[in-house]
Amino acid sequence: MNYVNKEDIPKYPLIKFKGKIHLVDKKQNIEKFCKIISKQEIIGFDTETKPSFKRGVSYNVSLLQFSFSNQAFIFRLNKIGLDDKLIHILCNPSIAKVGIDIKNDISGLKKIKFFNESNIIDLNLLAVEKGFKSIGAVKLSIMLLGYRISKKQRLSDWGSNRLTMSQLIYAATDAWICVKIFQSFKDKSLYP
Repeated sequence: MNYVNKEDIPKYPLIKFKGKIHLVDKKQNIEKFCKIISKQEIIGFDTETKPSFKRGVSYNVSLLQFSFSNQAFIFRLNKIGLDDKLIHILCNPSIAKVGIDIKNDISGLKKIKFFNESNIIDLNLLAVEKGFKSIGAVKLSIMLLGYRISKKQRLSDWGSNRLTMSQLIYAATDAWICVKIFQSFKDKSLYP
């Protein structure tokens, strides 16, 4: 299956991240978690930005999420900034960062601080290259995993002083599902 009709999406069961969520909102915790992440070969990657509903108004990226196996790391950039240790992960050629529509995530991060990213794998581009007609986290999850993910929290306030558990699970799921989708591409011999 390389295509999903919009009206068929609700027919698929929901999947969400159920592992350990590490919320990083204090600078003193950045190094500890970056050391853990830096030991991985493949990590899921995503960002969240407070939505703007007014023309000409935009916000900086609020969250940077990395995930692997049963762990998700949510860095509150609006509280801790885009630390050099996070940039080191984004620039490290030994760590594959897999995500969906990554160019927008990278562009948003570069508005905070410029860097030269390395070993970035955009699952949308990979899907199109492999003949998929549908792209995006929800549709790729359905086609490759048989599950859908919820996008209900997408337009919530990511810059809020306190994030809800629903927001944390959503943010963790968005990064975690990318690793699952990428692994499915590999399992189906759709990635070298």
